[in-house]
Amino acid sequence: PLYSSAASDVYKRQTSGHVGSAMSQCIFCQIQAGTLPASVVYQDEQAMVILDLFPIREAHCLVIPREHAPLLEGLDAAVTHHLMDLARRTIVAQKRAGLAVKAHNVVVNDGREANQHVPHVHVHVIPRRGGDTLVTALTWATRLLNVFGMAKRRKRLDRLAGLLSEHFPDSA
Repeated sequence: PLYSSAASDVYKRQTSGHVGSAMSQCIFCQIQAGTLPASVVYQDEQAMVILDLFPIREAHCLVIPREHAPLLEGLDAAVTHHLMDLARRTIVAQKRAGLAVKAHNVVVNDGREANQHVPHVHVHVIPRRGGDTLVTALTWATRLLNVFGMAKRRKRLDRLAGLLSEHFPDSA
């Protein structure tokens, strides 16, 4: 139900081993190639951190490897460790930036049946404020329905990405 038939076809191609065509159709590969816009918080040779266009909570980030792999098992250990370090550093940046953050959900939806919408490994870093469980659950269920006001949303996300980028820690 969350996948249209077209999205389902793309998902099947991207997880079936046809990497060349999968990468050209993958939204995260297109973002990394610069053909689609994103609000970038951080990037290096292995991965990037962007703000989710349809956030669960304000400052919801995605940590995305540059290597196209539909499932976590397709990444080597070094890249997987780097993704988790970037998730940790994203949390630090969110707190340093002065956001009202009390906790985080760090989530990997690994596969279609796990509610993975884009078949390219990515780690969700979702700030939580406390007392926001109901709002978070409702937003999670309806977030992809809100396609209005995209230009205004992009400007807001770009400003937030700049703020988080200023506070993003070096690796240690």
